[in-house]
Amino acid sequence: MVDSKKNEFRKRDVFYLAPLWLLSLIAPDPYLYHKKEFKKKDLFYLGAICLAPLIWFDPHFHHLMVLAGIYAILALGLSLFMGYAGQISLGHAAFFGIGAYTTAILTTRYALPTFVAFWASAVSAAVIAYFIGRPILKLKGYFLALATLGFGEIFLVIVRESTDLTGGVIGIFGIPWFSVMGFSFDTYLKQYYLTWGVLIGLFIFSKNLVRSKVGRALLAVAASEDAASSVGINVPRIKLEIFVLGAAFAGVAGSLFACVMSIANPEAFSLGLTVPIVMMVILGGMGNLYGPIAGAILLTWLMDVLSRYQEYSLPIYGVILILLLIFFPDGIGTRLNVRVIYLIGYWAKKKKRDEGKL
Repeated sequence: MVDSKKNEFRKRDVFYLAPLWLLSLIAPDPYLYHKKEFKKKDLFYLGAICLAPLIWFDPHFHHLMVLAGIYAILALGLSLFMGYAGQISLGHAAFFGIGAYTTAILTTRYALPTFVAFWASAVSAAVIAYFIGRPILKLKGYFLALATLGFGEIFLVIVRESTDLTGGVIGIFGIPWFSVMGFSFDTYLKQYYLTWGVLIGLFIFSKNLVRSKVGRALLAVAASEDAASSVGINVPRIKLEIFVLGAAFAGVAGSLFACVMSIANPEAFSLGLTVPIVMMVILGGMGNLYGPIAGAILLTWLMDVLSRYQEYSLPIYGVILILLLIFFPDGIGTRLNVRVIYLIGYWAKKKKRDEGKL
């Protein structure tokens, strides 16, 4: 009698835990550090990324996922600055534009290869971020956010007025496809693997960074700048370094965007992009490298759906952002994983109580 009840409990536990295990593979978990589980989850993500375009052959799907990968690179760099360093920036769209215009100018005006322009875009965005970051990173909180927002608006004014260099409000057209050693990424499928390959490389770099001494210093700065200074951390330098790194990520994303869209236009780097990028970071969860990628995918598809209501897009984004801050302050992915872990623990305790009664 006792054995039959135990078998019944085992079957019920398997029925409950199997879907939760599958759910835990999909949902990002920033608190999971066990190497075996971590590798298993990474392999699941990698397999899904590689097989997705081969399962869905729709060119529109490929194009949206290319844009999602580009925005994920931009959101990943912003997540390092906001989620790990605890700072606020509303000017990463400007670095995104710097990367795009650098590639556009070098390839169309000076006929340089796109591969060279790609690296030049990252360097130019990083150099400008260095000179901009030295004065404005002395500010904190909302003052820093306003300063970065002002830099973004200054960038747009310069681009619109420099007609000889940037094409003014019309922009630069005819940017060539990204190519390496004669191989051109001239289809959405090729661009998909290019974009997500770059994103995976930057993700691995970021994961190693946040687990290093620099990552621990960033977390200390986010917790308390005064406390971090008291233990010997050079707070201004670490903030400047992560700001420059995030700008380099944005420059890379801008270069890919220019090659994919074959155009660099100031309207693509305005406040209308800044709000969704911040939402991508918040939606996935700050302080979580998987979160910005998941948020970029969800927001890219949402932007595609809302494209027919473009005049109401900013108010809709604002409402979504407010709801996210109210109901999911830690991000949807983080909150979902916490809930899954709670349910697993609850059923484990319930099983022990049931066995104790027997």
